[in-house]
Amino acid sequence: MISKAYVLLEAQAGKTEEALQKVKQIEGVKNVSLVTGPYDLIIYIEAEDLKVLGRTVSEKIQIIPGVTKTITCVVIG
Repeated sequence: MISKAYVLLEAQAGKTEEALQKVKQIEGVKNVSLVTGPYDLIIYIEAEDLKVLGRTVSEKIQIIPGVTKTITCVVIG
């Protein structure tokens, strides 16, 4: 079953655009929005299961230079 999640991403000042461009290139990322508020990007991702989804966040998104924090909200419905 396909796993889906929204990832709220906070980046260092001046690094948001770079993070946006790198996130767009990650497999499974379906949409990325630049937003105002406490987070800088909201990312919608899909993966074949929760394990792959978790690896996408930890091994591909969180390692982008300038990323300071992520919160992953798994879609349950």
